[in-house]
Order: sequence, then C-alpha cells, then structure tokens
Amino acid sequence: MGGALIETEARTILNQGIRETKKQTALKLLKRGKQTVEEIAEDTGLSVAEVERLAGLQTV
Repeated sequence: MGGALIETEARTILNQGIRETKKQTALKLLKRGKQTVEEIAEDTGLSVAEVERLAGLQTV
C-alpha cells in the first residue's frame, strides 16, 4: 500500500508542476500580446476562463 501512496503523491506533484508550467507559458504569451486568449488557451491546454483570469493578473 505504501508504494501506491507514494506513486499517487508523486503523480499529484507532477501534475501540479505541469499546470504551473502551462500557466507560466500562458503568461509569457499574454505578455507578448500576439495571440488571442482563445489561441493561448488552445496552445497551452488551459481553459479560456483560466487564461482570462491570468490576463487579469497581469500588470503593464
């Protein structure tokens, strides 16, 4: 059972890292300003709502 628990925790950590990388990529693309929110969502695998939320966090 301990091995399964460790694997689950490792998977959770991996997924968190992947999600954070997607967010950082979306922020970089938003900063460039050359793509629409929809295009960024498609390219990163994030939802349009998530990219819009990230866009709202940006300061110029």
